[in-house]
Amino acid sequence: MIVTLTLPLRRLRHVLTLVLLATASGAVTVGGGSSARAAEAPLPSDLTARIEEGEAAFRIQNYEKVVEALDRLAGHPLLEGRSEHLRVLEMLAASHWFLGARDSARLVFGQLLRESPFHKLDAFVYPPELLSFFDTRKRELVQGGIIPANPGPDGGATRRVLVREVSADATPTIAYFAPFGIGQFANGEDGKGTGLAIIQGVGMATMAATWIGIETLKIGDTNRIAESDRGQARLLEALWYGGMVVTVASWTYGIIDGFVNRDTRPRVEERWELLEPGRTTPVTQAPTVRLVPGPGDLGGVGLDVSF
Repeated sequence: MIVTLTLPLRRLRHVLTLVLLATASGAVTVGGGSSARAAEAPLPSDLTARIEEGEAAFRIQNYEKVVEALDRLAGHPLLEGRSEHLRVLEMLAASHWFLGARDSARLVFGQLLRESPFHKLDAFVYPPELLSFFDTRKRELVQGGIIPANPGPDGGATRRVLVREVSADATPTIAYFAPFGIGQFANGEDGKGTGLAIIQGVGMATMAATWIGIETLKIGDTNRIAESDRGQARLLEALWYGGMVVTVASWTYGIIDGFVNRDTRPRVEERWELLEPGRTTPVTQAPTVRLVPGPGDLGGVGLDVSF
């Protein structure tokens, strides 16, 4: 679940996460030995031919040919969630192991276990060393909290769910007139916003410092300056105007740039995630904190906390 909270109490960017659980017509169930969709559509002929080529090479222990035929099929969008994909990953990982490419074998076995956490290798097909390598990789993923250690009460099926995240920018128009790159932060351009904030901060600091310097040159409570300090006063005055030009120019640029790059269209992001047994929603992201425009129509700066 994603919850967005803006402090002070005002949400400027609304995030909606929809979790679409697998259904019978398009379900993807992984675990316990490679259960597939209830009704799998036929694969394209070129994919079927590549899989058959890899199967034939694997049977005669031509592992170089297996890697050549199946390497590009790992993670193929048309294979994900299908029993054929689990077989492809198993043959590919085992072939890497037999060829001595242990890092590649570890990577592909990890991909296989993420999709099917309770997948088992046939002890009559593979040597004990390979089975031990596979079990070690599985323990690493369990200890890292990436896959569950034991099947759940529903028979151990770890479901794959489609997480759809819809976000829309609801930043009020008045916020784009605020200084210090607030409009850029609202548009997600943190680097540009930081740069404008620094430039405007330097400009305002210059104006404040030179104003104080001129005030200290005045005689008593008057606005007169001694003749000997006239040159210094003119220099400070020029610096004050320079700071003002920098501040106003960068502020104006920030306003224009903020409106030009403002995007109020809803953004949709989709991704597949594993749903552990006993859970109704996947864990999608770690808590994050970022600066956003402040609440209401008065501008300012707030905190956007997502968890």
